[in-house]
Amino acid sequence: MGIMRPSRSVDWTREKIAALTTPDVRQLRANAERLNDPEIMKRCDAVLGERPRGLARKPRNKKAPAPGGAA
Repeated sequence: MGIMRPSRSVDWTREKIAALTTPDVRQLRANAERLNDPEIMKRCDAVLGERPRGLARKPRNKKAPAPGGAA
């Protein structure tokens, strides 16, 4: 008799993963990595790869010195 993998309570299809928020997908991926489930990790990576990245920060403008100000 071979070693059986424990059954999952949720079948994580790509559609179900895509319906999660980005932080939830990241957490699911971390759990899949911890539990050594490469299929779910690949699905999470695919979903995360399709999502937009965070907005790039705009550089802060330096305040111009006041005209006639002290040097």
